[in-house]
Amino acid sequence: MNRKDRRAQKTGERPRQQPPAPVQGLFEEAVRRHQAGHLADADALYRQVLAMDSRHVDSLYLRGMIAAQVGRHDVAVALIGEATKINAKLAPFHFTLGASFRALGRLEDAVAAFRRGLDLQPHDGAAHNQLGITLAQQGRLDAAIAAFGKAIALDRNDMDAYLNLGTAQHRSGRREEAEASFRTVIARHPDHAAAHNNLGTVQKSLGKLDDAVASFRSAITLNPTDAAMHFNLGNTLHDQLTLDDAAASLGRATLLDPTYAEAHNNLAIALKDAWRLDEAAASYRTALDLAPNHAEAFSAYLAFLHYRPELGGEHILAESRRFGEIFDRPSMPQRHPTLGDPHRRLRVGYVSGDLRHHPVGYFLASVLDNHDRATIDVFCYSNNSRTDDITARLRSGSDHWRSIAGLSDDEAAKAIADDGIDILVDLAGHTALNRLPVFARRPAPVQVSWLGYWGTTGLKTMDYLLSDAITVPPGNETGYSERIVRLPGNRFCYAPPADAPRPADEPPVLRCGHVTFGSFNNPDKLTRDVVSLWAAVLQAVPGARLLLKWSTLADAGVRRRLTAAFETAGIEANRLILRGKSPHAAMLAEYDDIDIALDPFPFSGGLTSCEALWMGVPVVTLPDTRASSRQTLGFLHALDLTEWAATSPTDYVRIAAALAADRTRLRNLRQNLRPRLAASPLCDGPTFTRGLEEAYREMWRQWCEGETIAGQEAHQ
Repeated sequence: MNRKDRRAQKTGERPRQQPPAPVQGLFEEAVRRHQAGHLADADALYRQVLAMDSRHVDSLYLRGMIAAQVGRHDVAVALIGEATKINAKLAPFHFTLGASFRALGRLEDAVAAFRRGLDLQPHDGAAHNQLGITLAQQGRLDAAIAAFGKAIALDRNDMDAYLNLGTAQHRSGRREEAEASFRTVIARHPDHAAAHNNLGTVQKSLGKLDDAVASFRSAITLNPTDAAMHFNLGNTLHDQLTLDDAAASLGRATLLDPTYAEAHNNLAIALKDAWRLDEAAASYRTALDLAPNHAEAFSAYLAFLHYRPELGGEHILAESRRFGEIFDRPSMPQRHPTLGDPHRRLRVGYVSGDLRHHPVGYFLASVLDNHDRATIDVFCYSNNSRTDDITARLRSGSDHWRSIAGLSDDEAAKAIADDGIDILVDLAGHTALNRLPVFARRPAPVQVSWLGYWGTTGLKTMDYLLSDAITVPPGNETGYSERIVRLPGNRFCYAPPADAPRPADEPPVLRCGHVTFGSFNNPDKLTRDVVSLWAAVLQAVPGARLLLKWSTLADAGVRRRLTAAFETAGIEANRLILRGKSPHAAMLAEYDDIDIALDPFPFSGGLTSCEALWMGVPVVTLPDTRASSRQTLGFLHALDLTEWAATSPTDYVRIAAALAADRTRLRNLRQNLRPRLAASPLCDGPTFTRGLEEAYREMWRQWCEGETIAGQEAHQ
């Protein structure tokens, strides 16, 4: 009796018998075929072995290995599971089983399998790494980081473990540690393209944009055909407002992988911001052709359509309804009874990615401050990890604050449903960081679009759209899939910022000797027709200047294209003043350099018009039937200053020129517009909020009484 047999006898184990010679020969030949990559032949031979010896554990295991190699992980789990029943003390069996469980999405089973293997073989660094990968997929990032740390402690040369560690650290918010992990890989392997790429990703999240660009360029030098690396570089250049370079990098991503829909979408955004609007339109269409189910790309395209004057409302409505047809999927079980109490305290949830320094944040602040807590329980669902002092103010004005950034649509919808929200209010529409697919799941019985968007969402699950009689006059309801509810006054309530400087005592024309027109609106709104009309205004007022300000005007390409457009319209470059971004209070102070604000069309100003008026600057606007063109008109109506609303392009020039000629009135306006705005309904937070709450109560009453609220039915 040999030592193995004596040990087995002592412990009660069955001694492992040597297989008969024919079985061993078949098995050895199967292994040779397996190692040579002839998987089908090897599998057939393993089958023959098992036909002769059904408990031949190595054949069971290796058949499972082949199944895993060809992607048949369900078969692998069954075969290797049988092998572990015969011999549960071989760690590789558990490790391979864990990998197949993970491939099947059975993450808890995978973790258990890896842990069983590590109990048997605790010094296997590669297995600790695989366990960490699985834990990270579960979102158990601290445990994953610990597992990767063990893998590295066992093998300091395991660069994959360092990469995985850095990724988990980044995901968990430990960005400086992640940066150090990726730098460790690069120090040992300077030609590791993925490490340079991952380092760039961390540096971008840390705001180190120059360093991130350098890292992405290093990655691309090492791996020039990787579309994702060009994508990352392009996005970072976009953040730097190096827009033509950003478009070039994103274009190389799309060339390397023409099916890369997200790259086409981001290319469209870069082209739009670079004031290359026709090219942007083509890229948006390509992105949607490639991925019609890409909600973010579809929303970006729909928002962009509102900047295109040649497209009518019927086209925008049709495209918006197409969005609804794709994404409407009410799936949340309703927690409310069919008939509710119409008088009880309502749980109202506001959903936005813009609860910060953003027009939505400024317009929402006064409402949250003035909600009647006896009748409204306020929930805010933030879809943005970035915060600032406005975020802090909004958070203090809510009863419950939830972050849904990073949650899947199903997870976010479940969180909202679990909160028992009665009325869920979308503050984004199709703008960036929206969560319309969450609304499409119907997590609340009543759903409303308000504030952050000017058009229809196209969702059948969006019941109402809050507006006013100026923005959406009676008779214009057919452009919406939602039922229009008009608030008593304006759809906005302006809360002037506490740090806004006082308006200058006099308009700049009195110190400069020439009139300065201006616009702080997004250049996306500056269509060729806008340029032509503003050029006509400048020609009607000899010596006048035009001051334009927006973040993208820091880009040389944007400045060059805008200047060329005005030169084509007959305006010399020296009559233009182009400025980039500045802090909010400093930006408001720059209204001291403007005598008269010019509103773009067909997309008028929103917050920009309120801020101009707050700083004592009159605003000339040209509304038409579109809601997006009537925002400034609503503000002027509230101030009883509708004489600044033109009825035609010719009238627009006349109004602007008349204001420019009346320096006494410009001085009076500089001193009197702010108190006039402060005393208007636009700044009356308590009254506005009571009207909003009455609208919510009526919506809830209708739901309790079982009335039809679907907008698409209301307008058929």
